[in-house]
Amino acid sequence: MQGLQTEISKFDDKGAVLIGISTSTAGEVKDKMLPKGFTFPLLADPELKVIDAFGLRHVAGYPTGGDVSRPAVIIVDEKGNIQEKLLTDNWRVRPTAEELLSRL
Repeated sequence: MQGLQTEISKFDDKGAVLIGISTSTAGEVKDKMLPKGFTFPLLADPELKVIDAFGLRHVAGYPTGGDVSRPAVIIVDEKGNIQEKLLTDNWRVRPTAEELLSRL
């Protein structure tokens, strides 16, 4: 997410809004992520409710065996319609800001 933050002005220029969803608790988001300078909204979803709504739960996908979210980018248009889903099974793999910007 740090790579997205460094390019936030380019997303703004394209009229795109970034929203991050984390399996962390609200306290963890506040303590660990906000100090990194993220200016886009970060949703704490420790019960994976939103993650499940998007079908992104990776059962036992965490190295210690816990459930995590599959890394995903969902591009939604101004009318709220999903235009594209970028998914991976590897929790360490994330699309770059440049890759996302090229899809907008």
